[in-house]
Amino acid sequence: MGLAQPLPNPHQDYQTREGAAVSSLYRYAQITCIGLLLAPISPVVAEENASEAPLELTETQITSLQAADGSAELGYRVESIQLGPLGNTRLQDTPFSINTVSGDLIQNTQATNTTEALKYVPTVYSNTGASQITPYFTLRGFSASTWNYNMAVDGMRNFDVYQPMEDKERIEVLNGANGFLYGITSPAGMINYSLKRPTAHSLREFTVGTYDKQVYGHLDLGGALTDTLKYRLNVLQSDKGDTNGMDDQSQKRHLYSGALDWQITPDTLLMLDASRSRRNLEHAQALFMTTAHIGIPSAPNASKNWGAPYTGAMDATNRFGIGLETKLNDVFTLRTKARYSRIERSYLLNRQVWQNNDLDYRWRVDSQQEFDTIVKQFNLFLDANLSTGPLKHLFTLGVTRDSYDSGDSGYRGTTYTTVYPGDLHGNTHYRPWSEPPKGTSTSQETHYTTLIFADRISIGDHWTVMIGGTRARVDDRSTSRNSAGAETTTRYDENEFSPAYSISFKPIPELTAYASYVESLQQGLVAGATQANAGQVFSPYVSKQKELGLKASVGGMDLSLAWFYIEDANQNVDTATNVATQDGKAIHKGWEFSATGRLTERLTLTGGFTKLDAWIDRASANERKTPQGVPESMAKLYAEYDLPGSNSVSGLTLTGGISYTEEVPWDAANTLYVNSVTLLDAGLRYRARVYDKDTTWRLTVSNLGDKDYWTTRSGILYLGAPRTLSLSGTVSF
Repeated sequence: MGLAQPLPNPHQDYQTREGAAVSSLYRYAQITCIGLLLAPISPVVAEENASEAPLELTETQITSLQAADGSAELGYRVESIQLGPLGNTRLQDTPFSINTVSGDLIQNTQATNTTEALKYVPTVYSNTGASQITPYFTLRGFSASTWNYNMAVDGMRNFDVYQPMEDKERIEVLNGANGFLYGITSPAGMINYSLKRPTAHSLREFTVGTYDKQVYGHLDLGGALTDTLKYRLNVLQSDKGDTNGMDDQSQKRHLYSGALDWQITPDTLLMLDASRSRRNLEHAQALFMTTAHIGIPSAPNASKNWGAPYTGAMDATNRFGIGLETKLNDVFTLRTKARYSRIERSYLLNRQVWQNNDLDYRWRVDSQQEFDTIVKQFNLFLDANLSTGPLKHLFTLGVTRDSYDSGDSGYRGTTYTTVYPGDLHGNTHYRPWSEPPKGTSTSQETHYTTLIFADRISIGDHWTVMIGGTRARVDDRSTSRNSAGAETTTRYDENEFSPAYSISFKPIPELTAYASYVESLQQGLVAGATQANAGQVFSPYVSKQKELGLKASVGGMDLSLAWFYIEDANQNVDTATNVATQDGKAIHKGWEFSATGRLTERLTLTGGFTKLDAWIDRASANERKTPQGVPESMAKLYAEYDLPGSNSVSGLTLTGGISYTEEVPWDAANTLYVNSVTLLDAGLRYRARVYDKDTTWRLTVSNLGDKDYWTTRSGILYLGAPRTLSLSGTVSF
């Protein structure tokens, strides 16, 4: 089934079943897109009395009585965020460093995946470049991914690899250790996706566009069905055209996502959501592996596909959620959520493993047969808003439970003995299809239980103290079977109390200074299926973080500055022996600065920088070395400028961005580095009324200079995305 079958195209069945059903939609989308683009320069063929009248374009007045949180009108500033178990909180009042990417910014930059959506967040490094098999990120020098428990949806831990952007209201990046909020996670941080919720006002938008050579259509509907019942619906269909500016790679996608809010009583709200998403990535870009004595060559032409046609990935998720919020009385509020997810996953990728200085290579092929993961989640929180003398308390007590049951995920992987002549800057080659030899097979059942309490104490108008803690527990049972059928079962049963403290001072409403201390339990390293010591389980450990920060609102800008110091266990994969190890400590300290908003009436900016000093301490090897895959400096800036209105450019906005990443160590010994890279983006956005409808056109060119570059993680080299052009039109009806 899936990639376990020796088929040239492991995803062909899905295309056959569903391709015919949506092909007519794509043809309609292409025609509609062309029509929208030509409309501003075409005459109106209207009713008989107006047949000679030309089409009149006027500047769109999008301003409403109050601009939406995170909207372009507000410079993408977000006032309220989801702070996990603590619920919705004002961003400026949180004693943590948090970056946000609003839904408007995702749409206006035409991001189609998490890597693109986070490209201007100054604290995030995308280790895996343009590869979309499994995205990995680095925050504060630590790895963040689904496998490190650094992903959440609506404040609940998330186990999906692929996330569509079209049903997301915003993405919130909580930088640094967060075990106090989410239990067992790495100290990198948490990337939380907030789903679009029903709207009180009528919302009807249709977007059609092209991402590289892929045509897609997206319908976003919302509004009130009755006085107490509101809805939201998002539907996406995309064809399998080439994506990422890369030859032959395609990613067919669909999404059906809905939500209902029922205001049962003035004090009780019932929330429902359900979604089905699927992507089929075909002809994935190859990965590359080198050694210290070979070095790192200059990156080849990234628009060429160095992978094999039979590679790719399939990810699908069915998700159902229900939530209830009720105000019991003037003091107590009850919040609860439950979610069921079925996650389907398979992949097949290949790597060039270089053998010598001529870059002769062997092919390594890795695959995971199609398997299901069932996730059942529940949380319950009781909030108390009360006073004790001059002190005001917002107290939260709650429990979360995540049950993860992964089916038999048969892994196949091998490095073939045939040596191919090196031709990295010439023509692409790939080995003929054959099923990889049988490898390990793993099933896993894991339960995460977290008890949390937090007391946020307001002392007068200027001081707030938070005292909290989490008792996190993991119960894990993993069964592995090798190619000979021998079975090994490992058990993991640990728990730890993680305290958290903070103090905030607000001399004026627009300025907050804070200091915080957080500890976080982490599950010990489990060597991956591709490591020489696959399945080895290391001891759990506790990371410790100190943070000082300032948050300010100045004019139309939100500014944030944070200093942090983190101690964590050192984990790495020896690139020579391919053995995963956990030895010594990793010390990461540094500065983060971010800014978002309207600097002037017409100029919008979002971006910032990270300056990190990370090193290995008290380890048997690589003392004072920078952990592999960790850049110590990053700077990013996205800008929009609304041109002054005139007959020719009314409603026109210039857009662009720049990002810089310092050189990144390829290995733990710091013998080789991936070169630093600076990337430029540019674009236009045009707003007008066409046929009495508000319309928006967007043109984006990513990697304007078509620069070829590497990114890296765990000794693997990934190609960045080449120059990519995106074009879309949105009509409100």
